[in-house]
Amino acid sequence: MTPTFLFGFERSGTTLLTMMVGAHPHLSCPLSVTGTWWAFADRLEEFGGLRTPDDIRRMVDAVADHERLKLWKVDFDREALAAQIRPGEYGDLVHAFHTAAAEAEGKAAWVNMDIVTLFRFEDVARLFPAARFVQIVRDGRDVALSFKGYRFGGLNALEVADRWSRATVAADRIGHALGPDRYLRIRYEDLVGLPEQTLDRLCDFTGQAYDPAMLDYAGDVSRKVPDATRDLWPILDRPPQTDKIGRWTREMKSSERYVIEEAAGEALDRFGYERSGAGFSAGGELRGAWCYLTRGARLRRLTKR
Repeated sequence: MTPTFLFGFERSGTTLLTMMVGAHPHLSCPLSVTGTWWAFADRLEEFGGLRTPDDIRRMVDAVADHERLKLWKVDFDREALAAQIRPGEYGDLVHAFHTAAAEAEGKAAWVNMDIVTLFRFEDVARLFPAARFVQIVRDGRDVALSFKGYRFGGLNALEVADRWSRATVAADRIGHALGPDRYLRIRYEDLVGLPEQTLDRLCDFTGQAYDPAMLDYAGDVSRKVPDATRDLWPILDRPPQTDKIGRWTREMKSSERYVIEEAAGEALDRFGYERSGAGFSAGGELRGAWCYLTRGARLRRLTKR
């Protein structure tokens, strides 16, 4: 089976997309392990580079015991997993765990969702030379709004705009270099506003037929999403909410919008998001200066000095 990797910037609809894809009768898409695969990849030498059967078994045990993998609620047959992994082939390990999860669901193909793929795109593409990739992109101004009140956020408007534009554009460039057979970009706004058409395009890209069950994902939310993090997606068990599109036009202060459009204007253009059209803003420049001073808690560090 050819794996598919979904990814996107935080607060861009990645969890919603996970639920939709995972509701397909033939596609397994477990809850994101949020960088766990690549954290283990960086620790390969601790496990002897998977050179021997003992190295492989040790890493299989470590992965199976990891808290993120336990959220998949799969009773992994560790010996069977280890038997599928060739010496030195870390990609086999990732494939074996995902395949086991797919088989536990009675599904034929696996899909990985991980926002960290956004920053490790080249590494993943090398590890899986035949894999497909789907990046979901959301308007950076709405992403910035979604970060407000997000307990894993803490970024100001300039920081969000800078990170969003750099990461999404870099991944899009890599994706286009891979070609249309291996890379697909979709927009959050289309997923929410035109879900059937957008999911049909995604399914066609992965070699599957669209199934209406993909929009009947609400029943899986309580099974897949832990209670401890359920508050991060309070409306995940509802149909796609179109009022989440273009929130910035209704809720964002003009000075904040100015900061984001100045910092991420080219990225907004690249992904088809119209700018507000406002010209120079003194208030926007002041907010931008304040964001610069306070980004990464810089001002707090300077005052301590």
